[in-house]
Amino acid sequence: MLIGEGEVHGARIGAALRLSLGNASDTLSSVRRWFWIIDATVVVLFAVIGREDHGFVSDVGDYVRVSAPFLAGLAVTIFVIRAWRRPIDWRTGVGLALGTVVIGMVLRRFVWDDGTARMFVIVTTAYMVATMVGWRLIATLVVRLVARRDAATA
Repeated sequence: MLIGEGEVHGARIGAALRLSLGNASDTLSSVRRWFWIIDATVVVLFAVIGREDHGFVSDVGDYVRVSAPFLAGLAVTIFVIRAWRRPIDWRTGVGLALGTVVIGMVLRRFVWDDGTARMFVIVTTAYMVATMVGWRLIATLVVRLVARRDAATA
């Protein structure tokens, strides 16, 4: 790399970030609009990972059957805790994860007539909390970095 090339490369990366992330309020607005899709994706991935990890032969119906009680739990919890008010707050993630697991397990046991072994409950809870809180922490960091960048260029 020649002298000055690093600065040019850094400027290109900065320009690309500005184009892809926009400003802080646009980034936050996008997350507020789409948070429920991110959380639903987390739930569906849980079903896919679990089925694949156990070596089950699965089709779309199996993934739907495993994820449905948890998707229902997520939907109910979104409205109960009014998650749209503070969608990227980590506490919202904790509430959504715990509500999703509790309601999902009750539905799984009594409506879907599937198992709720202790280890399954523990793994499900750990996964939901880690992912639903984790993506919110990353989103908060991104919004703060974009806001800092906006302040530096203003």
